[in-house]
Amino acid sequence: MPLCPRCQTLSIVQLLGTEILFQPDLPTLKRNADQGCDFCTLCWHVLRDSTRDHHDQLDRLLQGKSAWADGEEWTPTIWLLGLSLMDRSGEARASIEVSVGKTGTFGLLMVDGKREEDQNPEPYIRGSLAVYEDPGRLSRYKLFGRRSTVDRNPELYLGMIRHWLHDCQTKHEVCKGDGSGGVMPTRVIDVGESGTLERTPHVRLVSTQGMSERYIALSYCWGPDTSDIFTLNTSTHAAMTSTQGVQVSTLARTHREIIDLARALGIRYVWVDALCIIQGDAADWEKESKTMARVYGNSTLTIIAGRSPSSKSGFLTNDLNKDNTRPLPCRLPVTLDHPPTSDPETVTIDLRRSHNIGPLVQRGWCFQERLSAPRSVLFAEEQISFLCNREHYWEDGWVSRNAWRPKFVQQQPQWAPDPKLPLTPAEETLQGWYWMLFHYTQCLLSNPHDIFAAICAVAQQAARTLVGSRYLAGIWECDIVRGLLWRPCYHFQLGPAARVETTRPKPTRLTQGTGPIIRAPSWSWAAVEGPIAYPYFNASQVAKYRDTGYSMIRPGCPGSKWSLDTTCGVDTLHMPECELRLVGRVGYALTPGKSVKEYVAGAKARGGFKSSLARAVFHGVLLLAETQGANPERWQEDVVGVGFFDDGSERNGVDGVWCLPVVRDLGLILRKDSDGRFSRLGWFIVEKEAWFASQPEVDVCLR
Repeated sequence: MPLCPRCQTLSIVQLLGTEILFQPDLPTLKRNADQGCDFCTLCWHVLRDSTRDHHDQLDRLLQGKSAWADGEEWTPTIWLLGLSLMDRSGEARASIEVSVGKTGTFGLLMVDGKREEDQNPEPYIRGSLAVYEDPGRLSRYKLFGRRSTVDRNPELYLGMIRHWLHDCQTKHEVCKGDGSGGVMPTRVIDVGESGTLERTPHVRLVSTQGMSERYIALSYCWGPDTSDIFTLNTSTHAAMTSTQGVQVSTLARTHREIIDLARALGIRYVWVDALCIIQGDAADWEKESKTMARVYGNSTLTIIAGRSPSSKSGFLTNDLNKDNTRPLPCRLPVTLDHPPTSDPETVTIDLRRSHNIGPLVQRGWCFQERLSAPRSVLFAEEQISFLCNREHYWEDGWVSRNAWRPKFVQQQPQWAPDPKLPLTPAEETLQGWYWMLFHYTQCLLSNPHDIFAAICAVAQQAARTLVGSRYLAGIWECDIVRGLLWRPCYHFQLGPAARVETTRPKPTRLTQGTGPIIRAPSWSWAAVEGPIAYPYFNASQVAKYRDTGYSMIRPGCPGSKWSLDTTCGVDTLHMPECELRLVGRVGYALTPGKSVKEYVAGAKARGGFKSSLARAVFHGVLLLAETQGANPERWQEDVVGVGFFDDGSERNGVDGVWCLPVVRDLGLILRKDSDGRFSRLGWFIVEKEAWFASQPEVDVCLR
């Protein structure tokens, strides 16, 4: 791996804590990279990638021009700064910062309110390279980093999984245990006895019938083409349960690889849905779908094939440079010895790897599997990671608390209320539930009718804390006032979730007909397809919902129930219908198409602007009271609310809607059907509370 003359003078110690001048300008760096210098190539790539959305910056620098505003002082020089290298008494995630102009020794610091000498104005052009040591290489350091790829230590993932699993089982108080002892799935695949694992060309399906053994569960994408994948069905059942079983070579690649991994880890049993649930048998599918909390929750380990788009692709191989566009890592010496030694101490420099999960992150069924598993290994796009009740470890050394497992899905929830926001166990469960829905509704389902089945395991675990509360089409009856106030993210948020507009569910290859898909009552978040969210669980919101006077509706059924339905529940996999009975104040408002932008601007001028109206100019609809003899020039005085349609296309042709305030400042916009019952069309922000308070209180049947 050649280095240019400049890079041959570099050492890691030389870079630590002090910025050094590396190259006079970007053209020199690119020229060295084009001529084959490995370190310059890495630096060029990281700067290029850092300006992926602003290529014109690099183009101007390559032409010797300023990438910043005319008249601003700037420097073309390229600088390096090394960070966080420690000896083996500690552990470090080291990096090398590459920048056009200085970044400042401790970040982007200002001196007396001015930039340092040789520091460029914003936007800063800089990137970061990873520094790590190869396993087994002796040195003073213990650096995490890039380890297991197809061309570098391809089998290392096995050692990492064993290490992570051992530490979790023996050192984490909330995770201790080997994963055996719980109720096993109905059926598992027996991959062979210990000692014969590598030599057995067959596997067989066994019925557990009271067994209590360690097993691995698999979470993966089936993929769009499943026509020739070997599965358990009425035709293959006899062969799979026979003494000889079936040949591993007949299975899909992902299924073969989970068997290989189980054998390598010394775990005899695996659970794969395609091989353990009778495909084409609706009764068996429904029975087994209700046990997913147990299947994943009692596993010794769940393997998440995040990087794999289908069961035919496999997941073990991490070929980062399969398209030959990624520069190879290079080595730099820790110190420059004089005279040079025959085997100098070196570390490896490489591009950082992403923490992107891969195609599986978008799949609805896989979402609950990831939440339900107490321990899992994630084979992500560019590296592997380990998640348990306590931690989330990445191959590159990044460690954080596992934010993907709300406390209510853990077998023994560790309730430790935040002193700044003390919540009861029920409130904390609801907070986790609403957080979960925000992420779940961004996932995709091959069959839209699976919307409740695919989170059945999560609902079952939430029910352990929400004792006595009915689960009505995805909303908990004990918190139904807040539960009804879900909102499409594109109405009020920024970020990726806000770029997807909600619509009514669309037919897929797994649904019958081409008409509309009815999978939930109109008031349920499951009635639409796309990201939804709830009001934040901050201190003021918690206080509001604890105040009984904040609610503007009350139950309309005997026994203070909100519905007479007896079919809904956490084990109900399909809930297309459920009527709510409530008492509230309903008023009719016009939707004349007046300018929301003009109204919002007027609200700002009057000092009555609400932050919730910020995105109303894009998606909001003004709701006006039907006032006799109103002055058309003063129409803003008649605005009683600003509404948002769940499906924007349903706004067309609507001249008026019924408005039901649910709490003092938020409510639902409804359509009144010919039989007098109502259906949800969207939600609204209350602008004139007095107008709604003047409406008659009536019985409302919401379907």
